[in-house]
Amino acid sequence: MRALSFCLALILTLSFGAGAMAQAAAPVAAPRDAIAAMIAAVTARDAAAIAALYAEDAVVLGAGRPVVAGRDAIRDSWTQSFAAGYAMLEVGRPRTERGSDRAAMVFGWRATIQPAGQAAQQVQGRSLLYFQQVEGGWLISADMWQPAG
Repeated sequence: MRALSFCLALILTLSFGAGAMAQAAAPVAAPRDAIAAMIAAVTARDAAAIAALYAEDAVVLGAGRPVVAGRDAIRDSWTQSFAAGYAMLEVGRPRTERGSDRAAMVFGWRATIQPAGQAAQQVQGRSLLYFQQVEGGWLISADMWQPAG
């Protein structure tokens, strides 16, 4: 009986531990819905909510930066951005091209970054999001951005 209790406890621990480590996906009904969800998550400083918009194996390609690969790494990257003062995101009118199971979206954006004890800075950029349709909606599978000069 003791061995059975130990095994059950071990299985439950491993099951809950694995679930806590893997970031869950939150597909959006349509690619355009990802913009509102991302703005809301940035406003709430919720890195997990942003990462949930991405496929498990998604990549983020930023100009002059290392590739961020995987939903967990994307969450960690946003956590670091919020710690560095990333405070607000505004998005211009997106242009979306959509097929049956893939979509692409291009848009300009402006972010406010305000490190602790410093004045706020405005940063502008352009992004290209590539979406894939999954069960329950759409997820971002690739995100490429660059500063707008």
